Amino acid sequence: MEELIGRIAFIKEAERLKNVLRSAHTSSGRRESTAEHTWRLCLMAITFADQLGSVDVAKLLRLCVIHDLGEALHGDIPATEQAGTVGKSEQERKDLIELTRTLPPSLQAEFVTLW
Repeated sequence: MEELIGRIAFIKEAERLKNVLRSAHTSSGRRESTAEHTWRLCLMAITFADQLGSVDVAKLLRLCVIHDLGEALHGDIPATEQAGTVGKSEQERKDLIELTRTLPPSLQAEFVTLW
């Protein structure tokens, strides 16, 4: 039961990505959230899966979903502002570890490895 509660707690925390705005905009001109960005990236991976040869699409989708999870805690830094940002990757990794702290250790390790 405790493991189930931990997994649900993680899902609730990850929902914060819906409120993290990126520098990119939707086609209607509204700033997109990190969650929207991730959804579209997953949709693109599925749409072009038949063009990817021997790529493991299930693993690709896991990578797509996990790649920006760390942004749930400290937000997104646009690529145009990253030059000179020290430790962005380190901070995002720490945030991912914090975000996944309630998951079983093996699942947390898998997420961090994929990230």
